[in-house]
Amino acid sequence: MLPDPALRAVYGKATWLYVYRDFSGSESDRRAERVLLRLGVSSWPQHFLVDPTTWETLADTGRSKESFLRAFEQARVAGRGAPDAHRRLRDAEARAIALEEGGSVALAQKGIDDEDIVVRNRALAILAKRDVKSIAKRALRLLEVENDPFRYEVCRILKEQADPDSASALCGIVREPKGSRNPNVLRIRAVEALGTCGTADSVEAIAPFAASGEYFNGLTGISIDALVAIAARHPKTKGAVRATLKRGYPVPPADGEARAMAACTALARKIHAALGEKGAFPDPYDGRAREKLMR
Repeated sequence: MLPDPALRAVYGKATWLYVYRDFSGSESDRRAERVLLRLGVSSWPQHFLVDPTTWETLADTGRSKESFLRAFEQARVAGRGAPDAHRRLRDAEARAIALEEGGSVALAQKGIDDEDIVVRNRALAILAKRDVKSIAKRALRLLEVENDPFRYEVCRILKEQADPDSASALCGIVREPKGSRNPNVLRIRAVEALGTCGTADSVEAIAPFAASGEYFNGLTGISIDALVAIAARHPKTKGAVRATLKRGYPVPPADGEARAMAACTALARKIHAALGEKGAFPDPYDGRAREKLMR
């Protein structure tokens, strides 16, 4: 798309930064990762217009010529003020690099509350390996940080730590993943954590996704697994969980397309197993079979 003649008018209106990771852990790879962490990017390709004095995202250009040009037309940089913007960024990078190159737990404990999100991410990575319990103690506050890579890691830690005190905050993310560039994945991470942290009150937040019937969305199956785990820990929720799962038998695709049919049937089988049904699963799985299973 970028070489299209229609876009030439905006070539000179921005400083263009191409960010590529090879996941080697080399200096250049870590530098690229810091840019992605700063912008909260966890999937690609992406293209953003960013204010160079604040690192605020001004626009997501989208992937059409029309949306791309419209983003340039509407974006406004705050101004040429903020004379310390470059210094603040340079100093933050130095703090992040210090953590990358063997930062101590004490330095990470300080960095987890840093004003800079990249420093916080680097500090979190250290604490996740060397002082994970301190993250669980801070979890409620850390889950409020509107940066996807940061919250993904906090959710992963909570999944392992099984901290029920964090269940309410995780449910809040499931209901409304505020500030997320990738809300479906953030919900997946939060629901995975609820599989171990969730309480009886968590069922209501997860239920719509377990019963969605969306067989091409990984969130559906993960939500089913989380509800089954919660019901095992909290037997009084079994009735609500069963009712949710029965509603979740997916509607077979009208056109019978093979890939969709396979995914649909796999989800139906998963629900059947989760319900602990003794009867044989119907073959083929079609509209009539769905009605029978729901009864």
